[in-house]
Amino acid sequence: MKLQHLIGVYLLSITAVLGSPSQTPFDITSSDYVPLHPELEARSREILAKYPLIDTHIDLPATMRTIHRRPMDAIPKLNSSHPGHFDLPRAKAGGLAGAFFTANAPCPGGFGRDVGPDFLEPTETVQHVLESIDLVKNTLAYYPALMKAARNAADVREAFSEGKLAVLMGLEGTHGLANSLSTLRMYVELGVRYVTLTHVCHSSFASSNGGGAGTSGSTIPPAHPGNGLTAWGIELVHELNRLGVMVDLSHTSDNTARDAIKASKAPVVWTHSGARTINNHPRNVPDDILRMIGDGPGKNPGIVLSVLFSTFIDPNNATTARVVDHIEHIASIVGKSHVGLGSDFNGISLAVDYMEDVSKWPNMIQELLYRKWTESEIAGIMGGNLLRVMEEVETVQAGLAHLPASPEIYHKRTDLPAHEWGGPNMAYLAPDVQKIVVQQKRLRDEL
Repeated sequence: MKLQHLIGVYLLSITAVLGSPSQTPFDITSSDYVPLHPELEARSREILAKYPLIDTHIDLPATMRTIHRRPMDAIPKLNSSHPGHFDLPRAKAGGLAGAFFTANAPCPGGFGRDVGPDFLEPTETVQHVLESIDLVKNTLAYYPALMKAARNAADVREAFSEGKLAVLMGLEGTHGLANSLSTLRMYVELGVRYVTLTHVCHSSFASSNGGGAGTSGSTIPPAHPGNGLTAWGIELVHELNRLGVMVDLSHTSDNTARDAIKASKAPVVWTHSGARTINNHPRNVPDDILRMIGDGPGKNPGIVLSVLFSTFIDPNNATTARVVDHIEHIASIVGKSHVGLGSDFNGISLAVDYMEDVSKWPNMIQELLYRKWTESEIAGIMGGNLLRVMEEVETVQAGLAHLPASPEIYHKRTDLPAHEWGGPNMAYLAPDVQKIVVQQKRLRDEL
C-alpha cells in the first residue's frame, strides 16, 4: 500500500502542475483522412483492430522541446491537437498501438558545439537526452488511462489488450552516451530499448553515413579507420546484447552496419530506413547488407523498418505505394518476416502522400492488401515481426545474464584516474590514497 500511495501522490503532483488530463473517448475520425483504397477501408480497420501496429521511430520529445519554452506544457495538448505528425487523437484514429519515442539530442554541431577529433569536448547532450526521457515519463504519468510504458514484447501485447498505446523509448545516436557505457546503463534503467549507433554525426563508437533529413544526401568524411565500428564500438554492441537492448543501424555508415551485424549476438534493426536500390540515398540499406539479414545459417535474424520521409523514399514519387515498393524489395531479399514500419514522424519535413501523419496508417494496410499481402503477412509487418525480434533479443539477454557489466572505458579519456577529485592539496583523500595519487602522477609525468 505504501508504494501505491507514493504513486498516487506522484500522479497528483503531475496533475497539479499540468492540469487534469482529458480521459474522454477519442474521436476516431480524422478530418483530412481520405482512404487510399476505399474498397479496402473496412478490411484495413478490421486488421488494425486485431493486430498491434508499432512504429519504431517518432521524434515527439524533440518537437515538444523545439516549440515550447517549458516543454512539459505540451503534455496536456497531446490529447487534443499538437503540431507535428503525432498526437493522441490522431494516433487512435490511425490504429497506432505502439510507439518508440526517441530520447535524443541533436548532434553537437547542430547546437554549435565541436566535440573535437577525439570526441572529448564537453557538450550538453546527456542533459538533453535525460530531459527527453523525462518528457516521455511525465507524459505516461499524465495519461495512465490512454498510454502504458513498455519495455518488452509482453508489455506491448498487454497494452494492446487493454486498448492503450504502448510507449517505448530509443536513443538516436551514441553521441548521446558521452563516451560512457555507464551512461548507457543508466539510460537502460530509465527505459531505453534500442540505441541507434550513430545519428548524422560520427561518435567515438561508430561512423555515420550522414545524409539525414535536411542534408544534401551525401555521406560525410570518415572519422575512423575503415569508416565503421571502432573497437570501443564493438564493446558497446556486446554490452547492448547483454542488456537486452536492440542495436539500431539506421544512420550508420555501411561499414558500421556490416561490423555491427558481425559483432552482434542478437538480431539487429533499422528503425527508419528504406532500400537503396529503390532510391539511392545513404540513409537507405544497400542490397549486399540486406543479404546479411534473414533466416538461415550465417544470417542475422533482424528487421528493416521502412521510413516515410519523402526524400528517402523517392523525391519524385513520394507516395505510399512507393514506400511499399521499398518494403517489397527489402522483403524479396530478407523475407517478409523481417520487415516492419518506422515512420520517422516528427523528425521529417515531408511525409509521403496518404501517410502524412499517424492518423493515416489505414492507408498503408490498404496498399498492402491491394498488393495481395495476406493477413498474417500484414500482421507481421504491422508489429508481429518486431515483437519476434524483441523476444529474440530478450532471449540473448537471458543467455548473457551471467556476465557482469563491461568495465571498459573510452581509451582516449583523460579524466580517469580522477586525480582532481582529491580537492586542494588532496585534502579529500585518505593518506594511503594520497600516496597512490602521487605515484600515479609521477609515472604519468615520466611517460
